[in-house]
Amino acid sequence: MGIKDKAKAFGKKFKLDSHHAIERFGVFFGIFALMGTIVIAGSGAAAIKAGSDTLSHTALYNTEFTSSKTQLKGDVDGIYTNKAGDRALVMMHFGTKASISYNAADYQAFLLGSDTDLSTKTVKTGGIRGTFHVFGSTGYVGVLLEADEPFDRQVLNLTIRANAELSYDERQQATGNTDEAARDSSFSKYDQWRVFFNPGADGAEKIPALEAMNFDPARAYYDVVLKAEEAKTREKLDQKLLAMRTNLAQIQSYTSDLQTTKVDGLFLRPPSVPTTVTGDEISGASAAEAENGVSTLALETDHTVPGGFDLNWRAGNVYDGYLDVLVPSGEGYVEFLAAKRQEGSDATSQQISSMKWILSDGSDLKNDYQSSDVTMRPLTNVMNNLSQAYQDYGKSKSEYQSTLLLDLLRLDVQLRDVQSNSTVNESKDFLKTLY
Repeated sequence: MGIKDKAKAFGKKFKLDSHHAIERFGVFFGIFALMGTIVIAGSGAAAIKAGSDTLSHTALYNTEFTSSKTQLKGDVDGIYTNKAGDRALVMMHFGTKASISYNAADYQAFLLGSDTDLSTKTVKTGGIRGTFHVFGSTGYVGVLLEADEPFDRQVLNLTIRANAELSYDERQQATGNTDEAARDSSFSKYDQWRVFFNPGADGAEKIPALEAMNFDPARAYYDVVLKAEEAKTREKLDQKLLAMRTNLAQIQSYTSDLQTTKVDGLFLRPPSVPTTVTGDEISGASAAEAENGVSTLALETDHTVPGGFDLNWRAGNVYDGYLDVLVPSGEGYVEFLAAKRQEGSDATSQQISSMKWILSDGSDLKNDYQSSDVTMRPLTNVMNNLSQAYQDYGKSKSEYQSTLLLDLLRLDVQLRDVQSNSTVNESKDFLKTLY
């Protein structure tokens, strides 16, 4: 039996008659913009049409998709493999508000081979097995493929079918879809989408999660999604520490000016230092200062702003977990974070605005002299400079402890969702492959 007959038989048996629709994908790149049920986008698709892709580098050919009946849009995050090249993870996600099933048993998939014209071919790699993973309530889903041998350099056509439709698109019912691909009977009858990828390409990213003997959804989610977000947040934390160090240097300089700036023998006595500033220090060196180029900056403080956290974030990571270090024994992390939200707002600005600025003769610079008094301007400038430095540090510290560190902890919460609520479809009937 020839490949066409095999494809017809495969499509007929599993109601996946996609041969003619796939051939038409390669005709014009512009047709992809018109697809109402499947969106195949990106320069990779054009490269296939032109025959310019050598199958050596391009791992992913469409970065977006739309489910055929419910019209839910999603993104393909990437193709990930292990070092041996015999495991591949196709990672995708929908919007967090998309109505999808979080039960992996509600999905099945079909795997076909393809060529540079997107014509159907048999799959070259032998012994492929597949499982479907839903990563908690994050909107991320993935297909894990494992083979008896390293994946061949071949474009694969993976069709994922959602057997549970949790949303309804009136346009589908009212007008149907005029695109040729939508006439594929399986896409009209079932809610499904396609991903074209090449797991044997050099461009497939290798991740630690696929090196372990047993697949851990939480580790995969961390490698693909959270690790990059964590790196961005840690960079922001580092930059904020640099700003805070500068603020503290300004405070020290302007405090020294209190003793050296005088008007007719009068000088300002040091005011009460705001609580959030007292005793604070930024220790360590920045990346630019360190010999190994690794920042060691850290906040040394005895005061945590309301709603904030005192956390040595450099000593850990999201996958190992930060919340376990912070949450008191016997208390749940949900309760802990809820209590943090109830701690109120930072009083630093109020403390600074009510600060007393007493001169050496006992008079009050703010109350006993006019702000327009030019004779007192040198002292007024010192007062304003120090007040602003306190304000700047208080704002930076609040952002550091209550905003950026909370962003880091939110990633920890996401990981816990994946750890607790992920589902997997390991049924032998999940994946059908055209050999």
